[in-house]
Amino acid sequence: MEQLTDAVWVHEIVAEGFSTVCAVALTGSRAFVVDTLAGPADVEPVAALVRERAGERRVVVVNTHHHWDHVYGNAAFPGVDLVAQRACPRLLEAQLASADESLPLPPSAGVPLPNVTFGDRLTYVDEDEAVHLIGTPGHSEDSLVVFLAGAGILFGGDTVEWPLPNFSQRGGLEPWVTNLRRLKQLPLRLVVPSHGPAMDKHIIDANERYVAGVREAVTEAKRAGAARHELDLAAARFLDAGVELDEVYAGVHRANLVWAWDEV
Repeated sequence: MEQLTDAVWVHEIVAEGFSTVCAVALTGSRAFVVDTLAGPADVEPVAALVRERAGERRVVVVNTHHHWDHVYGNAAFPGVDLVAQRACPRLLEAQLASADESLPLPPSAGVPLPNVTFGDRLTYVDEDEAVHLIGTPGHSEDSLVVFLAGAGILFGGDTVEWPLPNFSQRGGLEPWVTNLRRLKQLPLRLVVPSHGPAMDKHIIDANERYVAGVREAVTEAKRAGAARHELDLAAARFLDAGVELDEVYAGVHRANLVWAWDEV
């Protein structure tokens, strides 16, 4: 566990080649856990920290969206509030029932569904902190971010990612850009994505530029007659100067181009 402030910790694993982070944030009356990783064993250090530090605080587990690497550890926190955007239980149930062999099998402990849901926004207020859960559809229909207003920390889920985001929601590119622009208006000191290092709000700019840029470039290429698997659009065109992709994210970029071609 890495401690970011007196009341915030993050825990990192590698899931299917992706660095993946979950977090703990303590307020006066609550202990927030943001995502539960790929299974109870992966999130056990977080559960141990909560057992040690939470005291009488109410434990609130937030699923930033339904994808397996963010929810498969839910069973490590029995009897707590499991909070998500209202589409998450439906999408998670469909994922668990899917015959898609590319998805890892659920853990033997099962995956409890969120039992507290909301639409666009849910806020928890303590004397020392206000915690805002903000719906940010784009990466997925049920995507959300968690904003600690007092600390100026944003837990970005997969709404922001480094070095580039992963497209996965049909019809999501336009609302994604809109939501990124809204997030830039928040008074942020630090952004903690689920995949990638913590950094300042520049990561939001970078994600907006990538999503909007790929959408526009693929639209132009498709209108010019480019076939689905013939898109010659180098990732560097949409990234900060000097950013290099490893094999995993080079593959994400190629998949994003095909996804965008189907979308525009």
